[in-house]
Amino acid sequence: MTDTRPLALVISPQPWTGFQVSKHHYAQALAGRGWRVVFVDPPSPDIRPGEIRLAPTTVENLESLQYRPALPHALKFHARWLFDRMMRRQARAIRRRVGRPDLIWDFDNAYQFRDLRVFDARRSLFHLVDDVGDRGQGGKHADHVFTLHPVFCAHAGVPCRPDHVIDHGLGALHMEEARRPAGPRRAGAAPGLGFVGNLGAGWIDWEAMAEMVRRHSEARFTFWGPLPETWDRAEALNRVLAMPNVEFPGLTAPEDILATSDDIDVWLLPFRAEAFDSTRPLNSHKVLEYLATGKCVLMSWLEAYDGNPLVHVSAGPQADDLPDRLDALLNDLDAANAPERQAARKAHALERGYDRHLDHILSVVGLGAAAERPKGSEDAA
Repeated sequence: MTDTRPLALVISPQPWTGFQVSKHHYAQALAGRGWRVVFVDPPSPDIRPGEIRLAPTTVENLESLQYRPALPHALKFHARWLFDRMMRRQARAIRRRVGRPDLIWDFDNAYQFRDLRVFDARRSLFHLVDDVGDRGQGGKHADHVFTLHPVFCAHAGVPCRPDHVIDHGLGALHMEEARRPAGPRRAGAAPGLGFVGNLGAGWIDWEAMAEMVRRHSEARFTFWGPLPETWDRAEALNRVLAMPNVEFPGLTAPEDILATSDDIDVWLLPFRAEAFDSTRPLNSHKVLEYLATGKCVLMSWLEAYDGNPLVHVSAGPQADDLPDRLDALLNDLDAANAPERQAARKAHALERGYDRHLDHILSVVGLGAAAERPKGSEDAA
């Protein structure tokens, strides 16, 4: 039987398994509309050279694809022209395996495939949700270049159209949380503070975390995420680990974290501005996920939230005032988490769901939101 679903290849710099970020959410949103989605992992060292593996996932209509080029990946750094030639052959091999795509949606800021035309897709889309590593490598000859921020396009060396700038999105699980009315705070409960992320990330401001935990021994701090190995931990992180009012549940499923969100009064996002490649901290998808719970967000300065009354933000990129701001926030927690303020935070998050972004993107690239396979997109492999 002929498969009539439209076909999208989603090229990602992160594999399908692991943390679910924007690439995964857009892929799931497409699959939810009846597209056949093939999520292309970065090159895998765990399979044979020249091998391509295609496997189903737990998401309906979505498969993951692993590949390993026949020649060493080190060519990318020592003979780029030969690497690009090899990757053109790899693109043709992937196309033969899965069929002719209706859409190539490339999120890869590391430029594994530098020319998307070789996939012969009906539409090609390069989406910069992260800054590029090497400057000036261009837009991969894509039909459209979308971006989280115009500075990413500038670094890539491509023009930026206003209707191609797309904010972070909110996935289905957090959309469901945003629709849920906020529960009342337990009377007499100790303040609950939470952070979710890779606890070994170099951008986390553990000095600020340690000071906040030290000042508020009456509060409960929970840090969800994988811890780095003992020898790779920041000294301030070790101090936090030794404090009695903290918990480290480890890598935890998002639904399990959300199940405890009624016990969290303040979400934390402290980071060191100098750890970012861009000229200034621009945005973070984590803020939307926090706002979906309705609770307070205390965070370091981000351009996207400068002056936004829904969050509590440090005074500037280099400010170290988060511990002082937490003091004031905990002194007036009932007002900060009043029902109307929680509702406003949830409404802000709901306006930024991935489905809404997907509507806009498909409209701009001329594919619309319909699941029917577009005319003229039959396989030509």
